Amino acid sequence: MTDDGTGKRLGLSAAQIAKLVIGIVVFGLLLGVRAEFEHIWVRAAVAGCAWGTLGWALLQARKKKVQ
Repeated sequence: MTDDGTGKRLGLSAAQIAKLVIGIVVFGLLLGVRAEFEHIWVRAAVAGCAWGTLGWALLQARKKKVQ
């Protein structure tokens, strides 16, 4: 798919998609093991790391501006 006939592709590259998938998998794993911890502060820290990982993945997968 191109943008207004400029010939430049829109969409995500394979590397961006891979980073997004890895981020989502790590997010799910961290939230899955979060319940195994006894202390609430450890659970909160693991959840914070999970959300940070997801945020990183989303930032990495953002489309770059075409100049």
